[in-house]
Amino acid sequence: MKNQEIQTISLSKYTRIFKTDTLFWADLHDYFSNPAIMNKAEFNLICSKRDISLYTKCNMRAHRSWRVTDVKKYFNITGSGKNLLADFMEVFNQYQELKAEIKAVRESGKQIQLTK
Repeated sequence: MKNQEIQTISLSKYTRIFKTDTLFWADLHDYFSNPAIMNKAEFNLICSKRDISLYTKCNMRAHRSWRVTDVKKYFNITGSGKNLLADFMEVFNQYQELKAEIKAVRESGKQIQLTK
């Protein structure tokens, strides 16, 4: 097996994602540890973007049992109305940046090491 160069990615740049006390980070860490499983964190991020947009822009709930409190706890976000959407979008945008950085490293053929 050929030695591959290792590229480190510092998670300290992604302060909204790298919060070890959130369920979002726990699901994301599980995916990074075992990429064969589905990325539950990304799935929840995409669905929550839709749900929070509906809630803040149209004052609609996604379904009967949906609660904004559950989303706030999962992502460790705060606020109400437009502030809630802005806070969530910071998390969403940082995740997209992290995903793009990981994709660029993979395409270069290097191994990835995530650091704090």
